[in-house]
Amino acid sequence: MGAAIGAAVGVPIVRYVLFPLGRKTVKAGDEPVPVAAASAIRPGEPPKLVQIRVASVRDAWTAKADVALGAAWLMRADDGSLRALSSVCPHLGCAVGYDDKADQFACPCHTSAFAKDGARLTGPAKRGMDPLPVEEKDGQVMVTYKSYRPDIAEREEA
Repeated sequence: MGAAIGAAVGVPIVRYVLFPLGRKTVKAGDEPVPVAAASAIRPGEPPKLVQIRVASVRDAWTAKADVALGAAWLMRADDGSLRALSSVCPHLGCAVGYDDKADQFACPCHTSAFAKDGARLTGPAKRGMDPLPVEEKDGQVMVTYKSYRPDIAEREEA
């Protein structure tokens, strides 16, 4: 009788403690996120900085609402194709800005500069800006956020 009562109480407790094991853990950035209206990104215009936010992020035990993952620079080529570049400098992770006068991206921390296509021009950065997967769907620009390891020559996801 004692074993039956112990099992009746113990099984739910063990299931509660071990709940997330064996289940898919949802992470932020796994899927494309809408960041702008497709009509707002036009050929010939300077790159546009957009914030990448998700409605919620859930891991095994917690959930958070309205989470900022990062930011991206969006631009549209003359042929209509979209490009998204991470706003994180590949050198040490500073926020990369866009210099309208020089028509290039610039990192204010360590003077790295990048061409409009993200290629490295000058500075200590060992590679160009990191591209992000981008697509156009139902009139929206969708970006999949990815983090890359800084200060290495080869692009490697973090």
